[in-house]
Amino acid sequence: MESSGGFRFSGHARAFTFLEIVIAMGVIAVALIPIFGVIHKGAEETDLNASQAFAINKGSEILNALLDNVPFEAIRAGNPAVMKTSDLSGVKDYTKYDAVWCKKMAEMLFPDCPDTSGGYSCKGIVTDPRGVSYAVTLKVEDVCASPAPADAKPETTTPPKAPTDFPELREMSFSFLRNPAKISSSKWIQQYNPNPTGGSLAGFPRWETECVPNNVSESPDSIYTDDNYTGFSADAPRFVNPSGVRFTQRMVAEKVNYTSDDRFAYCTMKKLIIEVQWNSDRSLYSQPEREGVGIKRVHLMTLKGDLSR
Repeated sequence: MESSGGFRFSGHARAFTFLEIVIAMGVIAVALIPIFGVIHKGAEETDLNASQAFAINKGSEILNALLDNVPFEAIRAGNPAVMKTSDLSGVKDYTKYDAVWCKKMAEMLFPDCPDTSGGYSCKGIVTDPRGVSYAVTLKVEDVCASPAPADAKPETTTPPKAPTDFPELREMSFSFLRNPAKISSSKWIQQYNPNPTGGSLAGFPRWETECVPNNVSESPDSIYTDDNYTGFSADAPRFVNPSGVRFTQRMVAEKVNYTSDDRFAYCTMKKLIIEVQWNSDRSLYSQPEREGVGIKRVHLMTLKGDLSR
């Protein structure tokens, strides 16, 4: 067919029908579903990894603060644990840790922690920059000494052996290698290189390691093996057959100042366990303690020793 303007139209040209467009869009949508699924799963895993990293960092930060900045007796056993210093006001080394300090420290580590009759409960809520809240709880267990008679004495290895040869003991203990008997003898006197500077220091040792040759044992490299024992006089003391000695907590510890209960009074170590819990359900980001399928937790543990006594 030819129009009046001289243009020719083909009789075979046709447009897409509405049904064909709908079918094509459906095919594309079906093809994109796995892609959207991968993207959604990746976003969820990114959120989970971010929350887990925050929880681990926060737990580590709190434990480090408890190890470095909170005195041993201010942390009391419990789940949750309690921070308290009001009953330590007359105890040496605790004069600066008053009620004001305790309140500030507890609220800094555990925001909005409740103040109970027993002290500040070590439990609080923290929030990350994304708005996800985390419930932080500290559990503390005292590593206590078992009951023992008042005249208990340290164990020694006979014949002399290493401390690993002690029989199993189901409580914390302290073992070491004792100096050999010859060095412990009253007849053995250490002699040191006199201070060569003269004056008031003349005749005193300059360094403890600078002992007069042929009057000391072999070098520390072979201190308990007695290998290569050469170059010394026949009378030089030797580190041979060292004896192992083991003490229990009751033999080395003083009683803590916050209890008279003999079961818990001898305590030189505390086990600190921190739990950080959050809810991965977006609708429950602000409710980390609400139980459900979205609950996630991390736990970190450390030991704190009583280094002040």
